[in-house]
Amino acid sequence: MNHEIIEEVLSCSTLPSLPAVALKVIELTSDPNVKLPELARVIQNDQALAAKVLRTVNSSFYGLRQKVGTIDKALVMLGLGPVKALALGFSLISTIDSKDDSFDLKGYWRRGLYTAVAARLIAEAARKPFGDEAFLGGLLQDVGMFAMHRALGVRYDAIVTAAGPDHRKLVKAELTALETQHPDIGAMLCQRWKLPDELVLPVKYHERPTAAPKNCGDLVRAVGLGNYAHDAMTDEDPGPALKRLYARADEWFGIKSDEMSSIVRRINESTKEMSRLLQLDTGSGADVEGIIAQADKQLLEVSKQTLAAGEGEKGMSSLLIDAVQTDPLTGVVARAGFDMAMRRGVETAQSDQAPMILVQVMLDGFKPILEKLGREAADEALVGAAALLKKHFEPSGGIVVRLGHEVFAAVIVGADSRGVEGLCAEFLTDLERASSTWPGLSGCAAAGLRAGITASVGASVMPVGVTLSAAQMVTEATRMLQASRTQGGNRVTMPPPAAAAA
Repeated sequence: MNHEIIEEVLSCSTLPSLPAVALKVIELTSDPNVKLPELARVIQNDQALAAKVLRTVNSSFYGLRQKVGTIDKALVMLGLGPVKALALGFSLISTIDSKDDSFDLKGYWRRGLYTAVAARLIAEAARKPFGDEAFLGGLLQDVGMFAMHRALGVRYDAIVTAAGPDHRKLVKAELTALETQHPDIGAMLCQRWKLPDELVLPVKYHERPTAAPKNCGDLVRAVGLGNYAHDAMTDEDPGPALKRLYARADEWFGIKSDEMSSIVRRINESTKEMSRLLQLDTGSGADVEGIIAQADKQLLEVSKQTLAAGEGEKGMSSLLIDAVQTDPLTGVVARAGFDMAMRRGVETAQSDQAPMILVQVMLDGFKPILEKLGREAADEALVGAAALLKKHFEPSGGIVVRLGHEVFAAVIVGADSRGVEGLCAEFLTDLERASSTWPGLSGCAAAGLRAGITASVGASVMPVGVTLSAAQMVTEATRMLQASRTQGGNRVTMPPPAAAAA
């Protein structure tokens, strides 16, 4: 670490400093016994700040059922965390302002706000209590860049330009040229502002989340995931960032790919809303549906590669089905393993007093694809559909089976019927959208076929306290599947609750 550079940066007379109201908010909220009316008075003394905070807490981002007209009421309705985060966030925005065209303020706030919003939503999805700290950590993360720009001018700007938008390259370039890096400078500046450790440490470790101390590891990882989300939303090729985002979300917080796709959509919408509320220019919004489609294409490619290598993941099915009973094309359980899966499922549901659901899926219009586009295109449709079925049902403990040709099933124990119905609907949406981008099906339009594949779905339900045989469940699911097909397909049919319990 180059102490001369650090001293040059930290002694710069034009470094940003927090307004007095922000410093007072930090002082008050560091006291666990802070009196909320006193904090409210401090914020309301700055009328412009109070107005911005109230406008934001009344937005859909916070989801209050009734409007609040005072900071006191906002503190009662939302608690200390969100109001503190907004007060500090608005103060930070007023501090990081540059009239110098050489600093990319739009890119700076785009990265900060995408990360902040994503980190907060990921913390909520993981049921972690630090959503507000994660939001502020995202806004603060690159404050060291602004400080180094102010202090070092063109010397630092040349490093940023050479590194490009990849912050992993930027840190390496900073260390090579200056023997210090913007996360360390930013953390030192935050300490000078007397910010608490839960805000300093995300700044220090946001580029290397796994190196953070254990007491703040999850918080820093949430901010790190926020960075991956930003990259996925803004990179020309979102694929690598998406792969990291989905893999690390599962590894660090157990957030599965289907839930992460939903979070990605919320990140995009919430960031646009927060940009407006915070009055930040972060550029045009991301093509989130295109990004999700890219993720689904990756899922298809991964499925093809693992099948080619003979290493297909079987998820929960490995506990029930012997490896030889795997469909060689799609990698899911073959028809030979279905009876065993049903028998074990019924036994488990009855012994654990848990519900059991059998979902049957038939691809609509499969025969015309085979006849007009050929076997290779038909196989891609089957492999892709199987990959999406695994994506949606395996996280809930489902076993995906290929029953024959274009017919699949999912055997699920322990999930409620409403939740499974939602998974079925999400699968249909994903299937139609994702399949329209699969290379093997690019000739659909020329062949007079619809661009995206659809499916008919039917399900049978065995509620807790009801005993059904495997044969009864298959018969009912087949009846529901036929009902979906009769109504034109691309729909889910399940027995009504009363019928399921009968």
